[in-house]
Amino acid sequence: MGNDGGSFAERAELVKLKKPEKRVESLLVAKQRAQFCSLTKERLRKPIACCRIGYLYNYDSLLKAFMDKKIPQEFKHLQNLKKIKKLNITENPDQNNEFPFVCPISQKSLNGKEKFQALWTCGCVFYEKLIKDLKIKELKCPICTKPYTEKDIVQLCPTNEEAEIKKAQLYKEIELKEKQKEDQKKQLKVSDTVDNLEQQQKKKVCTEEQKFKGQTMENNKLQNHTQDLKHNEIYQSLFHQQHKLEDNLFTRNVRFGNR
Repeated sequence: MGNDGGSFAERAELVKLKKPEKRVESLLVAKQRAQFCSLTKERLRKPIACCRIGYLYNYDSLLKAFMDKKIPQEFKHLQNLKKIKKLNITENPDQNNEFPFVCPISQKSLNGKEKFQALWTCGCVFYEKLIKDLKIKELKCPICTKPYTEKDIVQLCPTNEEAEIKKAQLYKEIELKEKQKEDQKKQLKVSDTVDNLEQQQKKKVCTEEQKFKGQTMENNKLQNHTQDLKHNEIYQSLFHQQHKLEDNLFTRNVRFGNR
């Protein structure tokens, strides 16, 4: 160890270090997701649907679960039918193959190891490297040529780590939408209360105006009635005074004689 041409022992030689764990389990999970329905664990069969996380489902089984309202808590991102997409997927021509679906152009099998994509716009499923191989620069589906955006790309059969990241993003979006709905409801309630108060005030003003108009109408009627009475009295008094004058004249003539 000293001046003898030897070498110093390293830490790796003195202490046995743990070998890095291989993520074989995550690959096995991805392979299972390429073969079996993520909801019922049954073998995948057409028609097939996917969610934003990239899980594959038997479409009929998913519809039944929605109708029976038996969606497990781990699939709470499946709120309604708008949260799933029916896929345009190609069956494997080799029926003996353990993986039931392939890319229609490259004929690569959807085995969980190879990266496959689905487009939310058209539902087409294809091998991820197909776009690079075909040198497609525009965002158009390589199968049906329908345009799409980056948000429409769904990575199928994700590993557990990829699925957890995608779930966290989806749950944040769901929470934000729920908060926005609650804020809108609160705003609607406030606006409704304000509208109700304004309507009540308008009704009060209208009733007060109607009362005032009614009182003025009654006052006018009373005034007109009193004026009519006065006119009638004056009119009657003319005849009454004439009778009185005639009576006075008659009595005067009888008493004192004609003059």
